[in-house]
This record gives sequence, C-alpha cells and structure tokens, in this order.
Amino acid sequence: MTVQATENRIGKVIVVTIFYHLSIYILTAFSYFLPICCFLPFKLKWKEKVFFFFLLFLNVFLMGNYLGHLGVILLIVSSCLYISLLDKSYLLNICVFIAAYLFCVVIENIFSLLWDTFIFPVSALTKSYPYYTMYIILFIVIEALICPPLAKLLHKLINKFHIRISKRYLILIVTNLAVCLFIFLFNVIIGGYIGYNRKIIIFDCILFGFYFLISIILIINIVKAHMIKLEMDMRQESYDRLQDYTNQVEHMYSSLRSFKHDYQNIMLTMSGYIEAEDMEGLKGYFEKEIMPLNQQLSKSSANLNQLMNIKITEIKSIVSAKLLYAAELNINISIEVMEEISDISMDTVDLARLLGIFLDNAIEAALETEAPTIHFAIIHSETEYLFMVANTFIDREIPFATLKQPSVSTKGGNRGIGLYNANEILSQYQNIIWDTEIKNSCFIQRLHITK
Repeated sequence: MTVQATENRIGKVIVVTIFYHLSIYILTAFSYFLPICCFLPFKLKWKEKVFFFFLLFLNVFLMGNYLGHLGVILLIVSSCLYISLLDKSYLLNICVFIAAYLFCVVIENIFSLLWDTFIFPVSALTKSYPYYTMYIILFIVIEALICPPLAKLLHKLINKFHIRISKRYLILIVTNLAVCLFIFLFNVIIGGYIGYNRKIIIFDCILFGFYFLISIILIINIVKAHMIKLEMDMRQESYDRLQDYTNQVEHMYSSLRSFKHDYQNIMLTMSGYIEAEDMEGLKGYFEKEIMPLNQQLSKSSANLNQLMNIKITEIKSIVSAKLLYAAELNINISIEVMEEISDISMDTVDLARLLGIFLDNAIEAALETEAPTIHFAIIHSETEYLFMVANTFIDREIPFATLKQPSVSTKGGNRGIGLYNANEILSQYQNIIWDTEIKNSCFIQRLHITK
C-alpha cells in the first residue's frame, strides 16, 4: 500500500507539473500573440490565428525545453516568414511585427523591474509556480490595456502614410528595427545565461528604452521628411495641372480672338456669295467652313461652362486638363456638373489622384474603340457627392474584383497599376464607396463620397 500510494503521489506530481508547464507555455505564447494581433495592420482570419498561435506555442515550447533564449531568434524568424505570407504588404507587416515585439520587450522589462521592487524577486521567479503564473497573467492584462489603444493610433498613422511611403524607405525602417532587435536579442540571450537580477534588469530597461526611443524618433523623422518631400511634389503636380488648365483656357481664348478677327472676312466672303446669288456655293461654304467651327466653339464653351461649377482648384485643374486633352484626341466628351462643388469630405490631393487615374484609364480605353466617348459627371445630393467616369471600351471579360490587383487591366498587357493604387488610396477612407459597372458597352466607375 505504501508503494502504491507513493506511485500515485508521484503520478499526481507529474500530472500537475505537466499541466503547470503546459499552462505556462500557453500563457507565454498568448503574451506574444495578443500584441502582435493588435498591432498588425490587417486582421488575421480565424484559421490564421489558430495556426499563428500554434506556431508561437511551438516556439515557446522549444525555448523552454531545448533552445533556451536562443529560441527567441527562431520565434521571430518563423513569425516574420508566416506574417509576410499572409498579406501583400510584407515589408510593412515585418516592420510592425518587429516594432510590436520590441515595444513588448520594453514594457516587460519595466514591468519586471516593478515586480522585482514591490512583489517578488525576478531572479527566483521561475522557481515559484504561483508567482510565475501571476506574473504572466498580470503582464497579459497590462498588454490588453495598453496595446489596443496604441494599435488603433498606429493603424491610423499607417492608413495615412503607408501608400505614400516608398519601398526604399520601408527597407530603411526595417533595417533600423532589425539592428535594434539584434541589440535586444543579444542582451536577452546574455541575460539568460548570466541570470537575471535587479542590476541587469535596470540596465536593460535603460538600454532598451533609450535605443527604442531613438529608433522611433529616427523613423518618425524619416517618415516626416519623406512626407514633406511628397507634399511638395504633389503641390508641384497640382500647380502643373493648374498650369495645363490655364494654357488650355488661353488657347481657347486665342481661338476666340482669332475667330473674332476673321469674322469680318467671313462676312465679306458670305456677302460675295449673296451678291452673286450663288446659293449653292453659299450653302457649301457654310456647311464646310462655318458649321465645324461653330460646333467646335460650342463644344469647348459647353465644357468650360460645366467645369466652372467646380470650385476646388485642384479638382477643376486635373479634370479640365484631362478632358480637354481627350477632346484634342477626338474623343467625344460630355460633362455634367450642374451644381457648385466647393467642399468635399476627402483630401483634395487624394481625390485629384483618383480622378487622374480614372480619366487616364478612360482615355486609353476609349481610344481603342471605334466611337471613343467619355462622360464625366459630379452629382450633388443631400447626403453625398457622386463622381462618375464612364467610357467606351473593349470588353475582355475580366472580373471586376481582379481589376484592383496589380498588373490587371481591361486594356491588357502588364498594366493595371492605376486601379490598384486607387484601391490603396481609398482603403484609408471609411466614408467612400467605389463601385464599377459595365452597361451598354461602357465601363462606368462611381465614387460615392458621403458628406
């Protein structure tokens, strides 16, 4: 009976020990899982979350039993590889993952220092099951309180700046974060071998916090400098569009002045036909010379009259330049802007870029058809502004959903970057609906901008 009781007791101890270590591994994996899921700029699907958690758990298990603190390297590498496969913006995702990990390391070191000061020595933490469990649970609670609001702020910044940051700058940011990560890992691994005590924790807090702060300041300055340059480029582009519009207006004004100067000669010529009573000649002259000129002037005047209702300079300049360019290419243009457009709940630079993309695509597609036509409209209702660009095109039966992907276009070839860029721009706006339709051999794009 004594042997049996001893065996039962040993068996219970083994079960409890296995259960304890398993719960520690699960909690530790969750302490990685929670902030990463919060900070990632895209939402993981349910199956992706399950697999990612299992990947983290496996890495934590290897660290606890075989690899020690060297397992952190495997955890980071495997996580980066998995996250980079889930979304097309792999550089951005790796940046966010590394930044989230570094942030949690800084928070954990500060938390460890407070724990060591007020609750229990960190150096003996792993030897005390209750305190170690409490430590991890309390740390997860702190993460749950801190990470969501910070992640929300980060996502707003990403939505605002990501599509305007070049790949070169993202690589520079990844490199900086990777160097920061290397320093962190070196200290974590060395600290694991030496053994954590209060002095090491204080040193790590100062080092990690100081270097992480410098890295964040550096990244902010890189992004700020890039955004200033980009803003200047966009202002220059907007100025160039306005200059194109002004040149078009001046050209039309010159045409009107020329017509005014020629008016007397035209009248004299017509009077010559009348005096000679050559009605057939007069009719032929009128149809051949007067009518085309009259139609051209009427068409140009109608276009200008409609565009005068657009009171936003950036929008009027880009639309005018594109549509007048299309008219020069003998594309039939119709414009519908019946009411004044002066205030739109969207960044005017982004809207100008979108309309430029839509109109460029419309011009290219329309030129492939026998009767090229473009219709542009802005419809003002009580709740929204509707921007519409419709053009004739050759239907190649490409699904609408794929048109917003890179290198996919109704015009064929290795093109299609425009609509992909448009989709990236619109991804940062919650009040805009973009829909596409094919109707009567026309490709129609609509932007519904809620007021």
